[in-house]
Amino acid sequence: MTEWDALQVVGISHRDAGLAVRELFALAPDAIAALLNRERAAGRTAVVLATCNRCELYWHGGHDAESWLRDLGAARGMVAGVPLVRRRGVDAMRHLLRVASGVESQILGETEILGQVRRAYDAARAAGTTDLTLDLLFSAALTAGRRARYETLLGRHPLSVSAAAVDLVRGYWNGSLDGRRVVVVGAGEVAEGVLRALDGSGAAVTVVNRHAERAEALASAWGAAQVREWSALPSLAAEADALLVATAAAAPTVTADLLAVASAGRESRPLRVVDLAVPRNVAPAARGLPGVELSDLDDLRAQRCPVPSGPPPELPEVEALLDDELARLLTALRGRAAAPRLAELHRESARLTEQELEWALRRLEHLGDAEREVVREMAERLVRRVLYPVSRELRRE
Repeated sequence: MTEWDALQVVGISHRDAGLAVRELFALAPDAIAALLNRERAAGRTAVVLATCNRCELYWHGGHDAESWLRDLGAARGMVAGVPLVRRRGVDAMRHLLRVASGVESQILGETEILGQVRRAYDAARAAGTTDLTLDLLFSAALTAGRRARYETLLGRHPLSVSAAAVDLVRGYWNGSLDGRRVVVVGAGEVAEGVLRALDGSGAAVTVVNRHAERAEALASAWGAAQVREWSALPSLAAEADALLVATAAAAPTVTADLLAVASAGRESRPLRVVDLAVPRNVAPAARGLPGVELSDLDDLRAQRCPVPSGPPPELPEVEALLDDELARLLTALRGRAAAPRLAELHRESARLTEQELEWALRRLEHLGDAEREVVREMAERLVRRVLYPVSRELRRE
């Protein structure tokens, strides 16, 4: 059994469960910080990767962290039998490399996941819950993600969930948003991606957020026409053609009642609403309201990310790159595994060198200091020349 067999990941993603289950595992930053602090206090390792489409816990050691995730789901109403996928050793390593490169994303090659992996790793390092094995793993994953974007076809047409949502909305009007009134609710990373995708579309964009200063900074960066107070959301929804919602709230901020009022009297002009948040920001009860067309992340996946009939043409090139990075990671881990044996070998060699030098120099008492130094240097050089191929072979094995 190798040291990296103690490296594990357990979690759930869009591949394993629908949105109603995934949102049970949505973690706010303070919940992640609390877990990391608890693990540090117990002397354990942990990295938490929580995004809109996955919640995964990585660790290295003999403890079992899966119970924490199961307890979290149970406390939030998870029914029995929900699959938490667990991977160990090399399988866990390859999985994270695939995640960081965008191969495991809802949208193949999406650009947002690499930053999310980096922030998860940075949070764990700041909390003191990584060790050298996790450091090597996440460094390799970040390298793999960057290489996949810059060295393969995957990076030729960068995509994101935000861009897919704007593409979905654009499709309602034959590919053009020119003159359409679009309201973006939120001011975080996903909302920024939406504004980036809307830039130059010709839409009249308004940003609404509970914290007006964040909305103003975001709108200024991406040329949104205006920022309105949170209290203006009902009137804005009544006037809007599309509402794209992505806040960090733990419960719906856009209610069915708000949308029912906003859609009243719209006649043949439906309000298109896209909920990009986990947990959902738009009350599910709004689905089916007259005059409202509501899409969430599962709908987005079905409409804009259909399951391909065969492997995408970019995939073989990316998989070859991931094989290369995985081999580099394993070489680094094996080198680390050899380090204790190499250290012991060098300590024993130094002890024997001193022992044999003492024996020889006692019999060469007539030598001066310069000659004795030559003998000592010769002995050390001989030992180094013998040890070098042995050390190299140990590291190779």
